[in-house]
Amino acid sequence: MEGLTHYLRNDFRSKSLYMIIDGLQKSISELEKNINEIHWYDGDWFREESEPIYGLAFIAFQNYIIGSIADIEGTTKTKHEYYKKDNVVNGFINTKIELIITLANYAKHRDERLFDGTTTILDAFNLNYKDVIYLEEAAIFQGLGILDKDCNLFKVNEYVVNWRESLWLSKEASTLS
Repeated sequence: MEGLTHYLRNDFRSKSLYMIIDGLQKSISELEKNINEIHWYDGDWFREESEPIYGLAFIAFQNYIIGSIADIEGTTKTKHEYYKKDNVVNGFINTKIELIITLANYAKHRDERLFDGTTTILDAFNLNYKDVIYLEEAAIFQGLGILDKDCNLFKVNEYVVNWRESLWLSKEASTLS
């Protein structure tokens, strides 16, 4: 049995995640065209229409992350420990994975009461979620800017896929020692 790769190591989740992100990115690109094609359509309109699309991307990333933990662990009972199995973002006390999970929860629950765990991490990253007046100051856009300065969803996609692989490498290393 030694030397065999676990069947769940094969990342069957990454293709569907990429397809989701590709579709969402195409939607965002269509909205960006409006800035040049419609005289009254500006950055505020773009952010208003794209914020829920970015929110869907974070929900897709969250689903991928949690599914990846279930693949490795067989359960998600210790998912919060796995969120920390990542490098801390420079200048902050939390990881990019924690930020992604938090932004997904924010996207799902922002119009109702946010859970304490969500607000704790939003506060730790100094993200605005209370009384948002200008959308460029909203948590989704601020958080995306922390994850990738160009707000590139494909870069975030690549990041979570690499994170998943690092978990498998860590698990294999721990079984060899």
